[in-house]
Amino acid sequence: LRVANCQGYIMSNEIVSGAIAVVSEDRAMNVVLGEILSAEGCETYLRDVSHYVDVRSKKDKRKSFWDIALRARQRREVAVGYKPRGMSFTEASELILNPGDKMATRVWES
Repeated sequence: LRVANCQGYIMSNEIVSGAIAVVSEDRAMNVVLGEILSAEGCETYLRDVSHYVDVRSKKDKRKSFWDIALRARQRREVAVGYKPRGMSFTEASELILNPGDKMATRVWES
């Protein structure tokens, strides 16, 4: 993995060691990680759930994570997780990445 032309950028040892572990198990993942971690590659945005569901509608805001992921895909985006409701970003020590039960419906609120 290489980072080019990034001033003030720090890639922690944890990210690097995790990437090496993933690539050692599946060499094809090197292409994926190279795209994600390159300076010219993908961008990551934290979006409010209202970007994907109408939180004012009782019917629309009750969805599974798969439903959210489908709506993200329709926008040419990828949903990778969510922040627990009622927690600020500073309070949420860990975001929910790759949720376990993606079929479970839940109420999504901003």
